Amino acid sequence: MSAKFIDDTLQILNPITHNEVGRYTIADEENIRKTIAEVKGDTSWSSLTLSKRCYYIKKLRKALVKHQAEIHNTLKNETGKPDFDILIEIFTTLEHLKEITKIAKTALKISKRSSGLMKTKKAYVKYEPLGVAGVISPWNYPLATPVTSIVEALLAGNNVVLKPSEHTPMTSVLIKEIWDKEVGYKDCFKILIGGGNVGSAIVESKDIDIICFTGSTAIGKIIAAQCAKTLKPHLLELGGKDPMVVLKDANLNRSVESALFGGLSNSGQTCISTEEVFIERPIYEKFVKKISNRIKDIKSGGVDGDLGSMIMPQNTDKVNRHIKEAEQSCKVIRGSVDNGDMFIAPTLVLDPSSDLSIVNEETFGPVLSLRSFSDEDELLDMLHQTGYGLSSSIFGKNKLRINKIVKQIK
Repeated sequence: MSAKFIDDTLQILNPITHNEVGRYTIADEENIRKTIAEVKGDTSWSSLTLSKRCYYIKKLRKALVKHQAEIHNTLKNETGKPDFDILIEIFTTLEHLKEITKIAKTALKISKRSSGLMKTKKAYVKYEPLGVAGVISPWNYPLATPVTSIVEALLAGNNVVLKPSEHTPMTSVLIKEIWDKEVGYKDCFKILIGGGNVGSAIVESKDIDIICFTGSTAIGKIIAAQCAKTLKPHLLELGGKDPMVVLKDANLNRSVESALFGGLSNSGQTCISTEEVFIERPIYEKFVKKISNRIKDIKSGGVDGDLGSMIMPQNTDKVNRHIKEAEQSCKVIRGSVDNGDMFIAPTLVLDPSSDLSIVNEETFGPVLSLRSFSDEDELLDMLHQTGYGLSSSIFGKNKLRINKIVKQIK
């Protein structure tokens, strides 16, 4: 387990060693009520000008750079990620903060409008904060996902209550400490630690004005239904079965390397991770041969490993279940794997049938399924089978054909 509930505490375990790396008190009903009330009652942040809010987010960015080593170690302890994946997560977080402050200055500024026939009147649009944003973040990116969601809410003048995943709360706790020390405004952003009941309390609270949730489709549907009762606004970023399409005129080397990077980064534990690769039939065999040779040289785990561990045991079980089921009817090609129950070898599944779990469910691991297609109609039928729609990519040289396909992907 990567987390254990022991009485009123949450024990965090390193997914590789299973050693305890953190322990936190779980928020009870009184603590939840008090924390939300304190955040709701704070007006210090929302009263700042947009320019001032941008200034403090830039200050946070500099503070994250200053504490980069501490953030790195915390991420490594609670996720088991290799150094490269941690570097990518830190870098993308810092870049997002850099760009979003630029975007905010344009997107949120007061803009004039025509007053039409009322020539003696002035009209303009001014964006007001909604109030308190409840952010519920996932376990796969404990830095990037909560920080980017929090910052966007804060830039718009909202206050924030964050409930990080119970599997990876340590980074969020560290970010709160950095915020309090380096930025201040302690009451405009607070954290609640706990399981699903804490998340439910945030969603149901009348003092939470908008919900931002990143996680599974199943939980997303529950949150949407709950928010619908009071017409509470909510932002949901849920599961994906992200396809990559390789057309017959595509650069083969680039396509293979992109499939491996897109599918294996963060050990495939990314909502926009490439999970399915559809290759046009004339180049299918060449593509399979090249990517098969490459994946055999990729290792999961160990000091010299390319991929880190899985983070959550339940997800590890699901990925292994998908592979085991596929082995009954498909050719499966693997890279190497170190010892340890939380490591999964990088895996290719060739020509899975349409009834397999690996075709119909989000896998969320270092696994790519490869299938061929003969024409665009067949391709689109396969692309739309799962009903998931989050991200996709197409490799080829004929831009007219690429754009035609893109317009038909739903």
